[in-house]
Amino acid sequence: MVGFAGLSRPQELVGDMRLDEVYTPAERLRSGGGRSLQHWAGRLAGKYAVLRLLGIPPTAEHLGQAEVLPRPTVNCERSAACHHGHPPTVRLGAKLRAAAEPGQQIRISLSHTSGQVLAVAVASWRLPEDETEVG
Repeated sequence: MVGFAGLSRPQELVGDMRLDEVYTPAERLRSGGGRSLQHWAGRLAGKYAVLRLLGIPPTAEHLGQAEVLPRPTVNCERSAACHHGHPPTVRLGAKLRAAAEPGQQIRISLSHTSGQVLAVAVASWRLPEDETEVG
């Protein structure tokens, strides 16, 4: 769970860690540009959930290896520019992929309130839609 009530900047979510270490360039692009702090907090909560599932400490390097982005649906024609709500997906960097079980996919679910985000991560077998790249 990540709380963002009373915070005004993404940097406040990560404390002493640098934003460019915790968030990938694609995440910074998707969370910036007029998006609320809730988007930054949701991605961070997802990253924490993934690391907890894998039993890896939440350092800036490890958090940066778990990329949380929306998965386009058929309704948006797989465009990265689509701003409709989409289920989150996780892309693991090489170090985290090595910690995951072979053949499994990490999935996350995010739930928001007005000041907190809760994330749950589970490992499951790969599904056909997992083969499609996130835009």
